[in-house]
Amino acid sequence: MNEAFDSTGAEVLSFKVAPHMIHDSGVHYFKCKKNHEYAVVLDAAKYEVLFDVGMNALNDGYMREAVSSFASSLERFYEFFIKFQMKVSSIDSDLVDNAWKLVSNQSERQLGAFSYLYILAFNDLPPELSSDDRGFRNKVIHKGYIPSTEEALSFGKVVYHHIMAVISEIEDKYGHDALYDFYTTQTPNAQSSWIVSESAKSMNASCTSNGTCVRDFESVLNMFRR
Repeated sequence: MNEAFDSTGAEVLSFKVAPHMIHDSGVHYFKCKKNHEYAVVLDAAKYEVLFDVGMNALNDGYMREAVSSFASSLERFYEFFIKFQMKVSSIDSDLVDNAWKLVSNQSERQLGAFSYLYILAFNDLPPELSSDDRGFRNKVIHKGYIPSTEEALSFGKVVYHHIMAVISEIEDKYGHDALYDFYTTQTPNAQSSWIVSESAKSMNASCTSNGTCVRDFESVLNMFRR
């Protein structure tokens, strides 16, 4: 890119890159056609990435995959919240990591930890999926049900509002800076001289407007519509 800008004197240039599958680590190492090594980093928390995956699946017509990704996004947000609360409570990071190992493979325990930490932080019951929403999720994931577009979209909207409601509570009590400081510890790091960063589209705790990173669902949906 530097060579292209220097040789042309242009202020804006377009570069075409080959598409690649997303990697779980969020870090993707490449070489350009002149053998320059660089990294493309999906600079986002796991719950943000998974919600993007769900929105793309929805857009591409894969409704079961959309629902599964939305459900996974919510679970990983529970993890994010639990670890955030440990951070603001000044709990030693090694102790947090060891405690997480006790619940890392049990989603019900994670939900319980999330619920009680939410009550401790905000003195109120946490938002949770209704029995109908839980039944729908289980029907899709465990029983092979193929949902309609409307059903998958509705579930995605419910999950989105759940996550954003908690994010709003965090911002109100602790301020966005505290949220962002923790958020940066949950995003990928690349070892490369040249790094290109890309954020998630649906949720992005690093991008604020009027002091909040919360956006309405319709604006998010419009970004994915073709």
